[in-house]
Amino acid sequence: MVLGRNSIQETDLYSTCCAVQNLWLAARSEGVGVGWVSILKQPQLRQIFGIPHHVIPVAYLCLGYPVEFPPEPVLQAAGGRDRMEIEGLMPLRQINA
Repeated sequence: MVLGRNSIQETDLYSTCCAVQNLWLAARSEGVGVGWVSILKQPQLRQIFGIPHHVIPVAYLCLGYPVEFPPEPVLQAAGGRDRMEIEGLMPLRQINA
């Protein structure tokens, strides 16, 4: 079910992303690994899977039982940037009402 589509057309996409996050969390709690495939662009996905133009691909996921869950993110272990503290990503301030 998609809520709020009458006023904000993109809400169905946002709802789909929330569903993906819930799937990811549930899978991880059951020991199932999830990977978000981001190397293919929408035109490639449409061609490979025969996705019609009125359907917007939101998430191409791989699920399975991993050999291990690494203690740190794979990109970080490969020399990518370390995780940032949340305070550096978004200002935490009170909104005056």
